Amino acid sequence: MKFKYILLIFLSSVLFQHLNAQTKSKYPQDYFRSPVEGRIYLSGTFGELRSNHFHGGIDIKTGGVEGKNIYAAADGWVSRIKISPWGYGNAVYIDHPNGYTTVYGHLKELKGDAAKYVEQQQYKNQSFSVDLYVKAGQFPVKKGDIIALSGNTGGSGGPHLHFEIRETANQEIINPLLFGFKVKDFITPTISSIRIYPAEEQAKIEGKQNAQTFTLKGWGSDYLLKEKDTLEIAGDFYLGINTIDKQNDTQNKNGVYEIEIFVDSNLVYSHNVERLNFASTRYINTLIDFDFYKKKGRSYQRTYQSPNNKLPIYNKIVNKGVFSFNDNQYHQIKYIVKDIHDNKAILNFTVFSKTIENNESLSSGNLYYPLGENNYEDENIKVYFPSRSLYDTLSFSSSIEESDKSINGKKYHIGKVGAGLQEHIHVKLKNIEIEEDLKNNIYIGEYYKKSISAYSSSWENTYDLSFKTRDFGEYLILVDTIAPSIKVRTKLENNKTPKSLSFTITDQESGISDYNAWFNGSWILMSYDPKKSRLTCQLNNIQEKNVFKIIINDGVGNISEKILHF
Repeated sequence: MKFKYILLIFLSSVLFQHLNAQTKSKYPQDYFRSPVEGRIYLSGTFGELRSNHFHGGIDIKTGGVEGKNIYAAADGWVSRIKISPWGYGNAVYIDHPNGYTTVYGHLKELKGDAAKYVEQQQYKNQSFSVDLYVKAGQFPVKKGDIIALSGNTGGSGGPHLHFEIRETANQEIINPLLFGFKVKDFITPTISSIRIYPAEEQAKIEGKQNAQTFTLKGWGSDYLLKEKDTLEIAGDFYLGINTIDKQNDTQNKNGVYEIEIFVDSNLVYSHNVERLNFASTRYINTLIDFDFYKKKGRSYQRTYQSPNNKLPIYNKIVNKGVFSFNDNQYHQIKYIVKDIHDNKAILNFTVFSKTIENNESLSSGNLYYPLGENNYEDENIKVYFPSRSLYDTLSFSSSIEESDKSINGKKYHIGKVGAGLQEHIHVKLKNIEIEEDLKNNIYIGEYYKKSISAYSSSWENTYDLSFKTRDFGEYLILVDTIAPSIKVRTKLENNKTPKSLSFTITDQESGISDYNAWFNGSWILMSYDPKKSRLTCQLNNIQEKNVFKIIINDGVGNISEKILHF
């Protein structure tokens, strides 16, 4: 085993050096200007670890306020405009003649003819949310043109600009900081701790058969294990690291660019976040220790590459990221963590690898495999796993317990919370007895950390209730018979017609699903901010007597209506 491992290291090292020389990317350094005025301060970096995805761009601070000018990074033309209460919020996409696309997200408002075009399309489709692909040349822009004002729309957690650079042909996202944008950064990444995982059932980490966490001590860029310098490990194992990066003059904890591992001076593992694609971004849930993240909220980036891991980030990975010594020898391990400006944090420690004589697998039970379809069924539940919905081989089970929160008195435990899912699984809850007049008001609630997330569901027949999910966990059957709440925020004074209207809309059960409004009989555009539960509109063509009507639907079809006369 030792000879095989050393041979893999040697061959992979030679191959890596050759490929790295052949494929090193070159990006234009003076083509794009900053999309903001003044110095760039980052609150988020490219490839940063987020919930269920990597961050696909850089987040540029706007001083904590909205309304700052946003500039076209280069000559080009608007190719797409997307308006949504979610995700990037109000976003503009600009194609450039050099084969790249820049993206500007969370905007407050667009400027110029493009803004007028968007409003026309919203009225044409009678929808606030639109995704518009624009003909080349319809809205040309010059480098430095003001294209929008910065905002806080969509899934933004505060005012900032989300900025991306994509390769136009394939829409792969590329780290914008590779294009020469100036960000002051002389600060090395910080390594908080590492975790070491047994990669086989009889392996032991410091005498224990489960993953172990080790805190660190450091001076400047150099780190060591806090408690000891040598760890005793029996059998195969893999590593995980908890690390963040910062830039000068900001306190945000951002993501690192590259992680390398050397064993006895040989490079055995390397990944970086030079470029990503949207098809694979959810595979973050197999890069990190997903179970630990769900329980503790901290992300450890693992060396182990599971069978269903399509991440394009690996430059080199020996033996799928598993360390296989088993030789009663000492081995020197070095982590090098880099940011994109080549500031480095280095961790050194020693492993003594003990031999395992009996290495037979002890596994048995209900195993499900990641690369094909799987099915599970018992008297209460049926689950279909599409191909590649799992990341790794899984021992799956389900159970039921009593719950006073569920309409049928049952809580369904489906799989293990800490096991991630790449694709939606199809779940059927069987033999559900519910009053017939309530069936149209049923929805599924995922119960996690004392909160409930709503899922739509459907009846396959009289007694079987189906839904899809990407999360293992606890599920309840819930009923929603309460219509959404509509509260008028605008003060309506006698003999005074308002120029705009604002409403607070909420639904405590299945959630807001749709809304529409009419002013003097004509559909009117309402802007929706789910973070504030707020709908707003501007009033035009005001008459002597005016009627405003608003209708809100929740996730199961309960309807609220309000009519205003002024």
